[in-house]
Amino acid sequence: MKTRLFTAIPVLFLLMSVLLTTGCHQEKRAGEVPLVALKTYSGETYTVSPKDTLVTLVVFWATWCGPCKMEMPILMALQDMYGKRGFRVVGINIDDPDGSKARPIMEYYHINYPMLIGGQETISKFGGLTGIPTSFLVGRDGMLKKRTEGVALGDQLEQEILAQL
Repeated sequence: MKTRLFTAIPVLFLLMSVLLTTGCHQEKRAGEVPLVALKTYSGETYTVSPKDTLVTLVVFWATWCGPCKMEMPILMALQDMYGKRGFRVVGINIDDPDGSKARPIMEYYHINYPMLIGGQETISKFGGLTGIPTSFLVGRDGMLKKRTEGVALGDQLEQEILAQL
């Protein structure tokens, strides 16, 4: 009996780790991306609109969120690979409006995509969040194609982006 228990514990731990890092994947095709005009940490206004013609991945994150930071290199690689083909990543931070914690994170990772300052109003426009990171894939037609709660897996996310390009 003890042998089965000791072999089951690592398997359960592995399963829990996978579930925590991959998140729940839900498709959402309920409509257009909401119009948001938010400030960046450098003070500029950046807009995401249903009239945009770029495939856009909007990612909500917070400075205290470990999985959010783990996802950043994946997002940067996608921005590098597909930016010239009409794709962009847009980060929306929801916990640090003054940037005292977000800026050092952005500098550490050398973030290559716009980082916007969001809050409850922005979260509401996207239908609320049950956890972070949460990302929204928007097609060239301005329609929400997919909502992903949790860390998006690089290969799966890349295929979803390519399908929109």
